[in-house]
Formats: sequence, structure tokens, C-alpha cells
Amino acid sequence: MKYIILALIFAMLSAMPAHAAGRCYASEEMQAEQLLRLHSELMVITVTCKQGATGRDLVRPYVGFTQRHTKAIQKAEATLMRYYAKTYGEDGTSRLDKLRTKLANEFGQVVADESAPVFCARARDKVLALYDSPSKTVLEDNIRSYRASLSYEPLCKDSEIKTAAATIPSDKASSSAKKKRPKADVEEEDD
Repeated sequence: MKYIILALIFAMLSAMPAHAAGRCYASEEMQAEQLLRLHSELMVITVTCKQGATGRDLVRPYVGFTQRHTKAIQKAEATLMRYYAKTYGEDGTSRLDKLRTKLANEFGQVVADESAPVFCARARDKVLALYDSPSKTVLEDNIRSYRASLSYEPLCKDSEIKTAAATIPSDKASSSAKKKRPKADVEEEDD
């Protein structure tokens, strides 16, 4: 009987969440999740609100933001896939897909809790602000706004959150991206 109880306790402990198993993010992994968190939030804002406070369409700016930061987003995804592969012993793709789904659901729940009109009144212009101001500092500030306590893994004790400069394209790349906006970013005027 004693062995059965010990076996059950062992089974329960091994099934506990990652936090209890000693898993944690290095600084780069935390920054990667924060960037994907921001990207997911912008997607939910775009889908839910559709227009900014002045009636400006949010889809084009969201697509433009995504295109401008494709390399950083892909780097963040690759960073987390490596972490998942190392930590969980798989290729990491399915865990990344689950993370993306969890993040979208997390922001979707905020919409449900607040109501779409209240959420949009508060959040709708975030997409436009990030798109219209492609500076590295604005993006870094938005990424840092997600507290580490919100992440799905804690920050490792020997890590510290540094600036997200390694994750985000340089100012030169951001300014050239602004000059070379895709045609989809050009606003059409209604007559």
C-alpha cells in the first residue's frame, strides 16, 4: 500500500505544470514570448475592432506591422521552438501552435470580460500607434509592457530581462521599412 501511494505521488508530481518542474525562460525566450504576445494582442484588436477611433481600417496597419517585423516574429518563434524542443523533447512546432492559440484565447477572454465596445474604446488605436510609429523604442516599450508574471514560463533566476534590441530590427531597418511600405498600406480615401 505504501508503494502504491508513493507511486501515485510521483505520478502527480511528474504531471505538474512546467513551473513546478523547474522549467524557466532565459531572457531571450521571455522576450520572444512577449513579442508573440504583442503580435497576438494586435491581431485580436484588429479582428474585434476593425477600425480605429477615427474610422481608419485596422487590417492594413496590422498587416503592415506584421510585414515590417516578420524577421523578428520568425526569430521569436524559432527561439521558442528551440526552447520547447530542448525542454519537452519534441520539435517545438506543436507547442508553439498551442502557445499562439493560448495567447489569442487569452486576449479574446479580455474582450469577452470587458465587452467588445469597452475593449475597442480602450485598445483600438494600439495597432495604429505601433504601425504609424515604427521606431524601435515604441516597439520595445510595448513588448516590455507585458510583465514577466504573465508569461507561461517564469524567468530563470540567473536571467534578467534586457532590452529587446536583439529581437527587434534596428532603427535603420525600421526607417527603411517606413519608406518602403507595401501598397496594401496606402489608405484609400472615400469621396
